Amino acid sequence: MSIPRVVIAGTHSGVGKTTLATGIMAALTQRGRSVQGYKIGPDYIDPTFHALATGRPSRNLDRWLLGDHFARIFARTAKDHWAVIEGVMGLFDGMSGTQGFGSTADVAKELNAPVILVVDAINMSRSAAALVHGFCTFDPEVKIQGVILNRVKSSSQEKLLREAMAEIEVPIVGAVPKEEALHLPERHLGLVPSQERKFQDSFWEDLYRIITKYIDLDQLEKIMLKTSDYLEKKPTSCRRNPDDFRPRLGIARDEAFSFYYQDALEEAEALGFTLIPFSPLHDSALPDHLDGIFLGGGFPELHLEELSRNHSFHQSLQEFADSGKAIYAECGGYMYLGESVKDFEGKQFPMVSIIPMKAEMTSRLQGLGYRAGILAKDTFFGSKGTSVQGHEFHYSQVQFRANPETEGFYAYQLFKTGKFHKMEGYAKGNVFGSYLHLNFAGYPELWHYWKCWIQDKGVEK
Repeated sequence: MSIPRVVIAGTHSGVGKTTLATGIMAALTQRGRSVQGYKIGPDYIDPTFHALATGRPSRNLDRWLLGDHFARIFARTAKDHWAVIEGVMGLFDGMSGTQGFGSTADVAKELNAPVILVVDAINMSRSAAALVHGFCTFDPEVKIQGVILNRVKSSSQEKLLREAMAEIEVPIVGAVPKEEALHLPERHLGLVPSQERKFQDSFWEDLYRIITKYIDLDQLEKIMLKTSDYLEKKPTSCRRNPDDFRPRLGIARDEAFSFYYQDALEEAEALGFTLIPFSPLHDSALPDHLDGIFLGGGFPELHLEELSRNHSFHQSLQEFADSGKAIYAECGGYMYLGESVKDFEGKQFPMVSIIPMKAEMTSRLQGLGYRAGILAKDTFFGSKGTSVQGHEFHYSQVQFRANPETEGFYAYQLFKTGKFHKMEGYAKGNVFGSYLHLNFAGYPELWHYWKCWIQDKGVEK
């Protein structure tokens, strides 16, 4: 399978990968290419900008979250497209305790993809060549095919940089002046999701002008087309339900809840689920005839007043929980199912009160990084002892009214870098909530288990 592809990597975080990768996606799309955007790692936010640039949902390429299904997901989603893949952190930065597992370099090697290295050149001249030379020789299996020099201060500096790069024979694909830099907005969890910012046409016009003026797109396309065929590795098989049973799964989607992996949702549909969107912010009640609910993460802390005063929706959720149908919640959705959430200023807002706990926002990160989890009890999407791999990223913490040890409602045993980390989450009956984000595309058997659970329960379709 021949897939034109390229990885846009950086020497470190903050060099401008997201803006440049998004701009390249937009410019190639304008040139008539069918572009599929990707983000390496678990990030939910950068892909929303990719989607605006290409007109199609972006995908996450994360070896930890997707496991044996990594190659299958890329082959399926990149087919017939030009794949532009935004890296994560610095090129060789991977999971702690490993030699770069999950890093941009690791993924580039898995995909046999060429790399364009973004360098923040603002305070360098010939030293930039030494830096790039080190990146090129550190791991010869990583195919660095060119560089983009970002934040170049002047034409004289650019001349020095080009002379230096010529010495090491690394092509310069682009040089973007400092005064032309565009910045995407940021806040406590990183970039602001695109759906929360009303982008003016002028932003895209400026981005397109910068990319087409300062990036050699013809050269970039040649690099993408030089890639050899991508050989899809065979994943472990997943047993699928052959019948026509199609349970209706409600998905919370609005400004407060938007953290979902596109491939996970498509895997659910492939396994027979019908996905029904709803909004805890704007709807007065759940859609009719749902068989299950998925409350993803997002930024509920920015919408606490609106979420709190939507009493009719709270009641609808409570009635759904009382009916015995399954509710799965991650991070922001988990907080929402509690009794209240306290904002950064200490003001407390009542929430749904399905889970006996209170949440509060804090000024410090409470959880960040990859985690392995083992289900601490039987649940509707997996039996006790089932192993999963996910990630945490949250500035909030929760406090239960009862002791979860004595009450026995912890959801997971969590492990960090192979060592036991903590007990976490809430699992009782038909309600499951946790700070752990999963990508179900890496665990389609969890969708299958949930579907069978619904079918065995005889829940009315």
